Amino acid sequence: MHFSTPGGPFLRHLRVWHAVAASLVVVAVVVAVVVFLVLRPSDGVRSVANSPCRPTASAREDTPAPPDLDGDGFADLVHEMSRSLKVDVVVVPGSEHGPDRDRTTVLTQNDLGVPDDIQVGDDGWQPTVADLDEDGHADLVVSGAARIVWGGPGGPRAGGPHGRVPLPGDGYHTAPIAGDFDGDGHTDLAVYRDWSEDRAVVVLHGPFKRSGAPAGTAEITGPVSEGASPVLAAGDANDDRATDLALYDSPYDPPLLFTGGARTGTGLSEKPERLPVGENVVFGDFDGDGRQDIAVGRSFVDGDDEIDTPHRRGQVTVRYGKEPGKWITMEGGDFKEGFGAGLAAADFDGDGCDDLAVQLTRKKEAGDARIEVLRGGSEHGLGSKPWRATERSVPGDDGPVDASLFAVHDWDADGRAELALFGGDTWWITDGTHHDETSFPLNPDKPLGGR
Repeated sequence: MHFSTPGGPFLRHLRVWHAVAASLVVVAVVVAVVVFLVLRPSDGVRSVANSPCRPTASAREDTPAPPDLDGDGFADLVHEMSRSLKVDVVVVPGSEHGPDRDRTTVLTQNDLGVPDDIQVGDDGWQPTVADLDEDGHADLVVSGAARIVWGGPGGPRAGGPHGRVPLPGDGYHTAPIAGDFDGDGHTDLAVYRDWSEDRAVVVLHGPFKRSGAPAGTAEITGPVSEGASPVLAAGDANDDRATDLALYDSPYDPPLLFTGGARTGTGLSEKPERLPVGENVVFGDFDGDGRQDIAVGRSFVDGDDEIDTPHRRGQVTVRYGKEPGKWITMEGGDFKEGFGAGLAAADFDGDGCDDLAVQLTRKKEAGDARIEVLRGGSEHGLGSKPWRATERSVPGDDGPVDASLFAVHDWDADGRAELALFGGDTWWITDGTHHDETSFPLNPDKPLGGR
């Protein structure tokens, strides 16, 4: 699962694993002929009631494991906060009741071994959680410094063993993203470097030594136009068990998809496929056939709130793994409402098909948001009508502050995923309706307010 949300990086880079900044020179690509079908929310594809989704192993096995740092079987809520030029990582352990705020752990910049001169902004990210040294325990990779806090039976801890991924050159602003890009069975890391005219996708091959050193390093230069700021998403778009890499959220280029398992130094195809124009990309098995599908969101809302949004509906364009030459576009929300500003794929009803959470945002920097869920089904895939809808807000100095989509996981391990929403320094864990599994402030010592 992977997703992107509007606003600054903390509200924008969701994704299962995380996000990476970028920019570059466009390379020529060979584009397959695709078919577009526009579906209005009032008609068209409908979700299938009680869908008998029965995905095979491949799509689920190639999806990154949930961020279970302590190995207790419950996904943890992990987020990196960069405030006042300091980096902290907050871990809220999962439980049968969802994230347990009473057991919150904060790893400070000193705990993480992040140097004081690291480039950070005033927003946060999802750090990388993956088993890099193949000892059976999840490790934590933090910030553009790529510091590793090695896992153990109780998870990464302050004072525990550390490492550092030796990223070549400078210009790294986010944690690397994990995947098996060369298909050799070892977890690799990919990250974007943006430093003056030196811009590239860097792939570090696993397994990693306890020092943080990879088995090898290779680069792809020039994938997007100069001045763009795409992020990275990982998934398996062709069911070959090698992780593919998408670059998206560029105002200058369509999203690009690099196929994994190639006979190149990086393990990724030399030339990417151009996807339909959009600002975010997510992978999920929406029809339950065992193959991952691709969804691209396009809200038509500019990141600069001073630029007017065109009078049209936002859209989500989907390609199913069983029909790789066909794209289906669904329009949603009202005109200028920003349907498609954020996406997240997960199985919210436990039927075996992934559903798609779609964020709507009229003004990205303002942080206003609501979330609609399109239901997946075995017959047609995603339905075009919202199946669930939700929004949360807390009072702010300039009016209500709405919560944006941050992550999706099965936080309570009941077989059904939930959404983690964040806004106004408050977390909500919800099933996509107005029901909260739990809600709590970002600061464990602060009382909860809002609705």
